[in-house]
Amino acid sequence: MRPQCRSCDSFNDVEALHCYQCGSTLADVGGGPGNQSSRSKKWLPWLLPSGIALWIFSEFKFEPQGPGPEDRITPESKRPGSENKRLFRNPEIDPDPSDVALVDRALELSSPQDLRLVWGWLESIDPAEIRLDVSAVAVTDQGWVLIPRKSLLGSDTVTFRKGRAGESSIAGGIFRIGDPVGLWQMTPPPEGSSLQLMAYDPQLPLTVLRPGSPAEDWFIETSLQAVGSFLFSAGEVVSGGALVQEGALVGWLVPQEEPDSQRNSQSIQGAWFWNGASGEELISQASLGDFQRAEFIGGVVEGYRSIFDDQLDDLEALSVLESARLRTPRLKDSDIPDPYLRNPLIQKVRERLSRGLGVNPSGYFWSLTSDSMMWLEDGVSTALWLTLALESQEVESMRVAIQTGGWLLDRWSGDDWSRCEKLIPQLWISVIELLRKQGDLTGVDRWIREARPQFPENESIRLLDAERLLELGQLSECEAALSTPVSRTDLRAVRESLLERLRIERSIEGRILVRFTPGSPVIEAVANIGGLPVQFLVDTGASATSIPMSVAEQLGFVIDSRTPRRRIRTASDEFLAPVVNLPQVNLEGATVSGIQATILDLPGQPGVGLLGLDFLGRFRLDIDVERGWLLLEPR
Repeated sequence: MRPQCRSCDSFNDVEALHCYQCGSTLADVGGGPGNQSSRSKKWLPWLLPSGIALWIFSEFKFEPQGPGPEDRITPESKRPGSENKRLFRNPEIDPDPSDVALVDRALELSSPQDLRLVWGWLESIDPAEIRLDVSAVAVTDQGWVLIPRKSLLGSDTVTFRKGRAGESSIAGGIFRIGDPVGLWQMTPPPEGSSLQLMAYDPQLPLTVLRPGSPAEDWFIETSLQAVGSFLFSAGEVVSGGALVQEGALVGWLVPQEEPDSQRNSQSIQGAWFWNGASGEELISQASLGDFQRAEFIGGVVEGYRSIFDDQLDDLEALSVLESARLRTPRLKDSDIPDPYLRNPLIQKVRERLSRGLGVNPSGYFWSLTSDSMMWLEDGVSTALWLTLALESQEVESMRVAIQTGGWLLDRWSGDDWSRCEKLIPQLWISVIELLRKQGDLTGVDRWIREARPQFPENESIRLLDAERLLELGQLSECEAALSTPVSRTDLRAVRESLLERLRIERSIEGRILVRFTPGSPVIEAVANIGGLPVQFLVDTGASATSIPMSVAEQLGFVIDSRTPRRRIRTASDEFLAPVVNLPQVNLEGATVSGIQATILDLPGQPGVGLLGLDFLGRFRLDIDVERGWLLLEPR
């Protein structure tokens, strides 16, 4: 006949020593149901039948309970049947523990009303609706449950059996700052639980209850350590459970965390025994908000966690890193909730930065300061940030990116940073080309001078330096810069073009080059007369230079009857025209003084003068119409 528990009236297997439902001893069961056992020394008369049971079922090893280094047993993972335990770690994979507790045949329940311990998922959710932690727990009749400190850090709501019958949320609790666990009360208390919270009694045997598994005897493996109102016994725990004595819940088993290569956290796995007042006598001392203010709010992690809020705009979310990094750290690395760890943070930064590419590169670039990038120390995020600067085509953005990227590359290397190593010289090149386009030749010269020694093997920067030297007339230095061939196909044409320009400069070295429209039969040039730029037609067939009346007036000449005149003959006419002595005439560096110019308005050429042989005759001329060159070499 199967023994019937005196405490909860449930039937158990013949070989059971403790009730599967409430954990009460079955050693005194010999007839009908009796009154619930007390937690006093009434267990003494049961020693004889218990001793007989121990002798019969020798595979169950009982040892004296209580603290002490001599208390050692086989680890839980090596106990019979432990290999079949469900872990109940992930609600996406594992069944709801409350369902398993109701339907598992191992419990031999006749109806849901026989359930004496309510199980369910306990979920911690942050203000952005991110799940920080989920675990399978058992709650007492008054709603008390042990919750690890790390499971609560950052949470806005904590819910038990969310979306199911008996749903409850955290009302308050008892905790000490820094303690790894606390006792918290869920409200409303769950229905269907008759197990109240009581203090652990080292003189009574222990039973562990798990969802979907039969009750098992439990033995303390290590010495007990007082932690606040708890007694802690460290040891290997594969899955969570409730520790029961004489029909009361006296502790919880906290399983090991999932393996995490990032952290070397102090494990809290083991048995946590309550060592305070009974559940009926307890009163909550703090709210969840009190806990967050005492343990979490104001720290670095609380400062940057809004970056995980998908409802927040990218630019606003990224900008929080600057203020967050300046905060005082409140959490050890091992205490940071998993969703807020460095890896998820880095992944979120990368995700948000990438959305700025091709859309708003400047805005996204400036949403993260250089100090924030140096604080993150992530190669992929840095590469995205540098790319945003490159796309912005803003000199200041690229300057900051170059400075910050260089600082980081001095300290970090590896595959994640290889992209940054390629982007830095591209940024230098873009700045130089942008300054050239803006006409800032001084800036171009300075940036190239700084870039050349930093990137001596970069072919693009070498060609930019050669072009700079060519424009400065430093032909020997330019020739040295172009002497080495380039390997990049796209740069070969650039080098050949510069070499051609160098050959041209060599050919005109020592001569003055006046450029005009290639292929044009008319040579137009601007000469400077007394500081006044004047448009001229270069005419090698004209003996004298002429200027229009408008230019003469601008130069301050007054034409009257005393002004000398010169006879001018044309194909259809002959007349006298005024003559004036011009100040020095300067054509691209070719200067002549003492020219007498005729004041003459050319037909159809208002404001244009004629530059004749009285100027040109002072030089040897070489005209290349195809190239649009007029070369002047002093005689």
